[in-house]
Amino acid sequence: MFWGNKDKNKKATDARSGTPTSPASDDPALDATASLLRILGKYAFDLDQYDAKTINDLCQQWARHVLIAAPHPGTERGKVVASEITDRNWQGLQDFVTQLRQQEKAYVTSNFKEIRHVLGDFIDTLGKVIVEGQEDQTEIGTQLNRLKTVVESNAPLDTIKREAMRAIDTIGHITEERQRTQHEALAQLTGKIKCMREELSAARREMELDPLTRLYNRKAFDQQLLRTVEFNKLSGQPACLLMADLDHFKQINDGFGHLAGDLVLRKFADCCVQIFPRRSDFVARYGGEEFVVILQEASTEIATMLGDKLLRAVREMRVPFEGREIQITVSVGIAELNTQDDSSGWLRQADSALYRAKQEGRDRLAR
Repeated sequence: MFWGNKDKNKKATDARSGTPTSPASDDPALDATASLLRILGKYAFDLDQYDAKTINDLCQQWARHVLIAAPHPGTERGKVVASEITDRNWQGLQDFVTQLRQQEKAYVTSNFKEIRHVLGDFIDTLGKVIVEGQEDQTEIGTQLNRLKTVVESNAPLDTIKREAMRAIDTIGHITEERQRTQHEALAQLTGKIKCMREELSAARREMELDPLTRLYNRKAFDQQLLRTVEFNKLSGQPACLLMADLDHFKQINDGFGHLAGDLVLRKFADCCVQIFPRRSDFVARYGGEEFVVILQEASTEIATMLGDKLLRAVREMRVPFEGREIQITVSVGIAELNTQDDSSGWLRQADSALYRAKQEGRDRLAR
């Protein structure tokens, strides 16, 4: 269950009079805890055990419990005694959050694994079909490009399903005109693509955001990197990866404090969103002060132009903090995806380019 045993914490009392304190919170820590619970509920998604609405309702109950000591989930109506009014069930809250994250992790891991298998089978089978006829290859390629564009544009699920079915119908028509062995291979592929429709909607919900910057987080980036490499093998469209690292960020934390450092990270994230506004541009926080951007259908020249634009915007940016202004610079590494690259190789190339930019003096980009 999503709630723990009865709280063992003692109720709060006034230090001088010994009388119970008000359940209402003037404690910033309690306010922050309640806010985090509400955010957790707001961005909940359906799991095997609970749907998103149920999880949101539980998070709201726990938030009220933390703020005003309202009854926590699992408390039976009519059985709340006066001594429990100011108690807070911290152990129950910890159990709730722990179990929720465990179930989310299991759900995401299972679904993404299945998606990768489906895409792998899809690419392998389709490669066998495309080899034989240029006309069929062009028709299939057109349908796949349309499907890829819809998937990457955050379109509604119905649109994704419709485009997936169009691709299925096209491939099905071609298989009827081929030999029996090819027909059997594509018939199996058709069944797997039908299953993939449901997986696509789950994949969109499973994308997680970095809580500080509201950009995509490392896990979401790793998955998008794999998808980009797989689609590139089919389409042959160019793609570039940018890695950006804030220069001397430790000095900001040491000189201004971690609150200032967090503010700088948020401002830089906002700047990235403005520089890379396309729906297909995938901007993520890689970790610490490092950020990554996947540019679909972008050559090295285009990526370099956008990287220079980012450098200029950061140089001009001023971050006000407690009556002072913080100025920052950034170093950028760029790598274009080659057809023979896998995701780890592509990432290493971008990281090496970033290292060169820093070695050459920072506040610059390297390819």
